[in-house]
Amino acid sequence: MRSSACVSATAGSALLRSRLLPLLLLATLAWIANASKPIATGELRCKCVKTIQRIHPKIIASVEVIAAGPHCPTHEVIATLKKGTEICLNPEAPWVKKFIQRYLDNDSPTLTSLSGTDKD
Repeated sequence: MRSSACVSATAGSALLRSRLLPLLLLATLAWIANASKPIATGELRCKCVKTIQRIHPKIIASVEVIAAGPHCPTHEVIATLKKGTEICLNPEAPWVKKFIQRYLDNDSPTLTSLSGTDKD
């Protein structure tokens, strides 16, 4: 009688392990997949909280244009000055539009365009 009790207890724990092991493996794989996902867009919010209306274009070293998207409802124009400081320009300002268009027309390497706003 004792041997049959040991067999049923062993069979019960094997059944428990056989159901629990795949679930544990699946949970571990899901955790690893989420933990190792790189953030594609960086921050999921606007980078430009405040914009500058006017600055002399000669002190701008490069410009980065970020298209509107799920991270931010408006286009963002980030200028890096020759001193290395980054500032946000008002994308609706006429001089900023002309500045960007001039660089797009010249295919300047100092203009970086992100999120599908490249010139075709």
